[in-house]
Amino acid sequence: MSWRSGYKAGAAVLGAFAAISVVGGTAVAIGVAEAGGTAQVAVASVADASTASADSATAVTYQVSRTAQRWALAHWTVARMLAATATSLPRSLARTGLPTTNPVSATNPVGTQPARSQSGSQVKAPKGTPTASPFNGSPTTGVLFYTTGGKSHFCTASVVISRQGDLALTAAHCVYWKGFATNIEYVPGYHNGKQPYGAWPIAKITVAQGWKNSHDPDLDFAFLTIDPQGGQQIQARTGGLTMGFTRWYSEKIEVIGHNDTDGDPIRCATKSFRFRVGQMEFYCHGFWTGTSGGPWILGYNAKNGTGTVFGVIGGYELGGKYEWASYSAYFGSATRILFGQVERQSAPTPMPTTSPTPNTSSPSPSPASPTPTTSSASPTTVSPSPMSTTPSPTLSVTGTPTPTPSPTGSVGSAYRPIAARSL
Repeated sequence: MSWRSGYKAGAAVLGAFAAISVVGGTAVAIGVAEAGGTAQVAVASVADASTASADSATAVTYQVSRTAQRWALAHWTVARMLAATATSLPRSLARTGLPTTNPVSATNPVGTQPARSQSGSQVKAPKGTPTASPFNGSPTTGVLFYTTGGKSHFCTASVVISRQGDLALTAAHCVYWKGFATNIEYVPGYHNGKQPYGAWPIAKITVAQGWKNSHDPDLDFAFLTIDPQGGQQIQARTGGLTMGFTRWYSEKIEVIGHNDTDGDPIRCATKSFRFRVGQMEFYCHGFWTGTSGGPWILGYNAKNGTGTVFGVIGGYELGGKYEWASYSAYFGSATRILFGQVERQSAPTPMPTTSPTPNTSSPSPSPASPTPTTSSASPTTVSPSPMSTTPSPTLSVTGTPTPTPSPTGSVGSAYRPIAARSL
């Protein structure tokens, strides 16, 4: 995760006791975290496993001006990239692997008990938990560099397939807390300071209204519209992951992330399972700060980085407080609605149906020069239909508030190759 906090989202599932959650007005019983073949939960059985309403999935988009995009590219020198740290917020807690005072029994197999702390105690990774391995990176996954409060930070992000070929996916807490991130750029395939596919400026940041209003952990995902470079969209350059919605909680997955403990990204073959309604979990050692936004991939192809992404590290406790247990918001109808709205926003503007009348008063008319945008970007909202996954084509401007910088403070080591932390 990009940071570890004591942030609690919803009721924790404790032992064999069941909690009750309301999904779309329907009471649903929640048991212990479910993993393994027989524990799979069909989406229909939990009202698509999303506690987020259609209204809370309304898109809030921050448009980055052309000038700000140029500043971002100029800001991120190699030295600043290497010195960037994972983001932090007040009361944040870095991922830890400290010995537990309340260990899980060694007889409990992987995936039978969710990771959590009670009364300040910590739990140990279940026996058989895999460990992530470093590798040279994937073209579809990379590092999202940005600043908050004047501090240089990073998260993980990935390119997703879209009609316009210009979208990336990350965790919402990486790009919005009390305000939107600034000086934001995406570097696919980044490893050890290398930028094999170049650096790409972000043109738009889109989060769900429910995340902006209350940091709903079930809405901890965000889409980034990436500006083309050299006349080429990023998807044409790197390829992309297919968006997966309303999948099973329990899946065999590959997870990729960029740690603050090493210059190379890491990946882990593991298994996801249900933590609670609207939240998934997986176990794997080595996911320290910086990995928030890392994609959970089905059918990962190591040769070209393709597959289907159906989650990103984030959600419960903003991704989790232990380096061996990570979470994601479930990608259900809310994610689909937000993705549809972002795709509609990226659609090209129709050309005028009539040709303008040429100015014949001058034999050599000069076309007007475009005026660069230098003002601050303004958030906009899109109101989707609650019963449809097709977003409304109408955009309503809600004002031009000046984003408030997120509180910051470094919690991780500098982003450069160093020895991995001991567990």
